[in-house]
Amino acid sequence: MPTVRTLQHLRRAVMGVLAAALFLFAWLYRFNDPSGSFAGLTDDHFFYLVRGWQLLFGDLPVRDFVDHGAPLYYYVGAAVQLVMGRGTLSELIFSVTVLAACASATFWLAARGSGSIAAGLFGAAFHVLLEPRFYNYPKILVYVIAIPLLWRFAERPTTALSFWLALVTVVGFLFRHDHGVFVGVAMAVLLLFMDGQRWLDRLKHAVVYGAFVGALLAPYLLFVQVNGGVVSYIEQASAWAERDRNRAPVVWPGLFDNPDGVSDAAASTNVLTKSVAVVRDNIVAWTFYAEIALPFLALALLTLSPTAFRPKWPQARAKIAMVAVLALALDAGFLRSPLEARLADPSVPLAILLAWLVVALVRLVAVPGDLRPSLRQRALVARAGSLLAAAPLLFVFTAGLTHDFYDRIDKAGLTERWGKGFDRAGEVADQIRLDWKLESWQNRPDRPELYELAFYVNACTAPSDRVLVQAYMPQVLALARRAFAGGHADLRPGFFTSPAAQELTVSRLERQSVPIVLLEAGKSLEEFRKSFPIVTAYLDGAYRVAGTKEFDGRFGTTLLVRRDRQPTGTYAPLGWPCYGAGVVRS
Repeated sequence: MPTVRTLQHLRRAVMGVLAAALFLFAWLYRFNDPSGSFAGLTDDHFFYLVRGWQLLFGDLPVRDFVDHGAPLYYYVGAAVQLVMGRGTLSELIFSVTVLAACASATFWLAARGSGSIAAGLFGAAFHVLLEPRFYNYPKILVYVIAIPLLWRFAERPTTALSFWLALVTVVGFLFRHDHGVFVGVAMAVLLLFMDGQRWLDRLKHAVVYGAFVGALLAPYLLFVQVNGGVVSYIEQASAWAERDRNRAPVVWPGLFDNPDGVSDAAASTNVLTKSVAVVRDNIVAWTFYAEIALPFLALALLTLSPTAFRPKWPQARAKIAMVAVLALALDAGFLRSPLEARLADPSVPLAILLAWLVVALVRLVAVPGDLRPSLRQRALVARAGSLLAAAPLLFVFTAGLTHDFYDRIDKAGLTERWGKGFDRAGEVADQIRLDWKLESWQNRPDRPELYELAFYVNACTAPSDRVLVQAYMPQVLALARRAFAGGHADLRPGFFTSPAAQELTVSRLERQSVPIVLLEAGKSLEEFRKSFPIVTAYLDGAYRVAGTKEFDGRFGTTLLVRRDRQPTGTYAPLGWPCYGAGVVRS
């Protein structure tokens, strides 16, 4: 007869094997189908990368260029290039590896939170198959580290754990400022729900945690104060965040819009088949609403059981309540348009709640003793109500997990013989190495027109030059291997338009070698001129218009060149003046 300790060791061994297998699957699944149109990455990924790569040109965030509230992301992006090699392949490998490790950690957390390995796998599958965007790895990483520390603190609230939680809070804050806020909210909720703590003790823990956060954050705040001031930084960051939210607000989607047309299955007379088809035809909308409903349902179920249906897990109610409130905070902070790109962002706490929900429902039906004594006379009503509320959510998540599942893993080379996935990974790596070489795109028929603009910038500016790109096309400078000018990788109307911000942009431009400027065209250029009168006054005096062209049918571009610089030649494909050596650099 195996002992309890033996069973515990066996359980850990099984979880370790499954976590390793999940890491391998998640890594191959994501790496083998990167789907980025620019050397394996999307343009939104380049939004962060060009700011990180700006450090490679000697600039620092805040001091030399605008920090959108993610300084640590920039430093990590630069470090990846220095350690793993220049190009997009190193960034892709790093991002995929972090996400795969987080998938394994999410499995462990979901299994731990639910007490069931099978339920943990279900939660982890939900997380992996939502496919978090590569550049959003901090939205996953911060929480797979913070949640187990918070759980540990609930069991043993020590000063040492307060320090580690404060460190994670500050690291999250430096990756993106709202991460620090969300971890702080989770800590507050945990302190509120913890059993066996006097209110004085809760206050003491909060003060110690806050003091650690302040001490760890002080060097960064001092750096900001020396380079422009904390108040000015907060005002600019807040204005940028508000304008960005207004630019992409939450659009409440319809559950029966069926944008892709009625599928064959939806026309079926079988109710189950038709229901699955309706959900899959509108999977983004159904998943969106299910993600919002899940933490509310979890909080409602917690009112039914004093032990959160986990009687042998210390502080289970506080732990699950904290995860549910954290999920609500992340839903509110992350879920906005375009929804299909953001559904995975709050998936760590949601995966834990999903796994816990499965086990909670089973125990609700099978173990009457888990209910509060006052509810045991109405156990049938509690069970029926909970099952009716949970069934649609479980149905939506299951339908979503299996939506195009075979096609998705087939694209990653995971449906054929053993080793095919590794072969596919090698092919993807070779292709991305080739795509990073700008000259490899010269004669390719599948080349986006925007590559021509990258060719021009690379060929017609010196490596020490900088380029002001006003429109949102960060991939151009990344592919051209050039630094951006004026402290901005893009300068869109509505962002950083205050007189002080414009004057700072002009002062930076005056100190830098900026032979060319790429502005938008048409009405977009008119909006730019209205939003940035100080910047445009400087550009009108120092530059002249040398050409206009539209790329890929949507990037209208106006070229400005310095009035006091003589061109070294003409870039033949565009007929634009050249100020560099005239060669494409790899």
